[in-house]
Amino acid sequence: MEDRIQHQYKSQINKLEEKLASTTHQLEKLSSKLLAAESQRSSFLSHILNEINNPLTSILGLTNNIKRMAFNKPELVHKQATLAFEQAFELDYKMRNVFAAATIEAGAVEVQPGKVDVSGMIDNIIQDLHFKSNRKNIIVKKSESIDKGYYFLSDPHLLQSMILNLVGNAIEFSPEDEEVNIHVEAGTLGLIFTITDSGSGISAKDKMTIFGRFTQLDEGVRKAHQGTGLGLSIVKEYAELLGGNLDVLSQPGKGSTFVLSLPVLGDNAEDMEEVSFNGEDLF
Repeated sequence: MEDRIQHQYKSQINKLEEKLASTTHQLEKLSSKLLAAESQRSSFLSHILNEINNPLTSILGLTNNIKRMAFNKPELVHKQATLAFEQAFELDYKMRNVFAAATIEAGAVEVQPGKVDVSGMIDNIIQDLHFKSNRKNIIVKKSESIDKGYYFLSDPHLLQSMILNLVGNAIEFSPEDEEVNIHVEAGTLGLIFTITDSGSGISAKDKMTIFGRFTQLDEGVRKAHQGTGLGLSIVKEYAELLGGNLDVLSQPGKGSTFVLSLPVLGDNAEDMEEVSFNGEDLF
């Protein structure tokens, strides 16, 4: 009898020890993840400061030059003012992504359906990003299988932010003298946006990390590509909020194609406000 009781106790103790070991292991993994997340956040904040300070310093320097410049040199004034605008655009673009990421983190994104002139929106995005593509002599081409004047039912501002980030990334990661292609077509439930770049491509391993909010493939002080590393995470989460999906097709050395699929949002177009975009409305 005693032997049987001892055996039962030993069996229970062994099970408890196994459970304790498993729990300890899980806690260690969780602790490691939390430390990694904290490290990523610290690195991210440091990186954001650089991304903000660089254009801000340029803007202050350029505008100061314009103030001191003799206005009998209009060409020089125009050049300095153009550069100041471009830096201000970049700064505003980055800050809006930071605010968008913070809003997503807080779970405070509000979806507001509206009617979007898709073709017109893309034309304006291409125009507003022209200075970025022009720097690298990149041609941005648009093709579509939808009718001119077609209005898509979605959240106009979330949709605009998604396409802007995808096209901006495609320009950033394409080498000079190449092309970026944007294609829009009607799917069974909504629209499919396809943005293709001519960059170095993405490995299968890196495809698992590019949508992370605090990670970049190209990191460090001397990284080749600028940006906050938030764009793709924002596009991914906005797409899911709208009931859609973002996927990437890529191989190293063969560029990347991002496919954004979005369903029609709502079914009563008459009650939705029409939203159009121009250069002044982008930000």
